Amino acid sequence: MLEFQADDELEQELQTNLAQLNPILEEYEYELEQLLSGPYDKNGAYLIINAAEAPDWAQSLLTMYASWGENRGYRVLSIEHGHGRGKGCCRGINSATLAIDGRGAYGYLKSETGVHLVKDTSPFDITKNLPTPVIVEVLPMDVQLEIPQQDLEIIWHPHDQIGWGVSPWVEIVHVPTGISAISNQPKKREKALGVLTSKLFAIMQRQGVPQLADIQCDRLKTVLNQPIREYQFASYSPNQGKVLDLRTGIQTTAVAEVLNGKLDSFIKAGVLLKN
Repeated sequence: MLEFQADDELEQELQTNLAQLNPILEEYEYELEQLLSGPYDKNGAYLIINAAEAPDWAQSLLTMYASWGENRGYRVLSIEHGHGRGKGCCRGINSATLAIDGRGAYGYLKSETGVHLVKDTSPFDITKNLPTPVIVEVLPMDVQLEIPQQDLEIIWHPHDQIGWGVSPWVEIVHVPTGISAISNQPKKREKALGVLTSKLFAIMQRQGVPQLADIQCDRLKTVLNQPIREYQFASYSPNQGKVLDLRTGIQTTAVAEVLNGKLDSFIKAGVLLKN
């Protein structure tokens, strides 16, 4: 009987503490949202992951961002998902695109664009100490940009050729620049065109050009090649890992929590950095 009473008292105390904490969290969230002052910061976001040689690490990042979005109550949808290649089976992903749809998703995530490096440190195997890169690109959804129909090439692929599974997929190419987008999910053409439009819009914004025809193709990859964060795993001591933001200096040893979507400290620092 006493044990039940203690449990009830503890639960009441926790509920009281939570009630006191909620207004503080809401005020913090409000203040952070006020920093989202860009014209598309309140929009949803496309998050694109590309991995040349690190399909397992790319899969981890995909899970991390999907968990972050779901934890915030955003709608997270897959636009495309290309499996990596291992010996005798598919491992990880070589590319993926998520639509993270919710107020402020782009403003919060846009500073995540860049190279994410993973490093498995080991005193026994020097090859593990080399950082492995995965490129993340974040784009605003629902941008206003008209693309001339004659500049688009639509390619339907009826079966798997480069790891997109057995279902058909579509690729839409902007012929003048060679920029393309892919979808192997329902409403393929609509989704691929949405991503392509956002890609071209983002390039125009970065290059400061008013027209599609003004895009300079030799400058397309500059921003995406910038390392922004390093994730260190210590294979000889699991408690010695850390995540370090190379721009702000923010770091944490809670690697597992970060990979489970606990990105708030990095997201906040990124918002402040962009403003």
